[in-house]
Amino acid sequence: MFELFTVSLEMQKRVIDAQMQGVEVARDMVEAAQRQVETGLAATQANEAGMKAMKRWMNLWGIRA
Repeated sequence: MFELFTVSLEMQKRVIDAQMQGVEVARDMVEAAQRQVETGLAATQANEAGMKAMKRWMNLWGIRA
């Protein structure tokens, strides 16, 4: 009887360990997604700044856009 209890506890420990690994993977995926969003926002801001600079340069030289 005691052996069955020990085996059951070991199985539960392994299930909990597997679930914790899944939680860690999910957390890593969320962090990666957040970094992708931040990178995308930075790229958009850089693109907008570049477009503004180009329009100002064209205005300076009298080119209509």
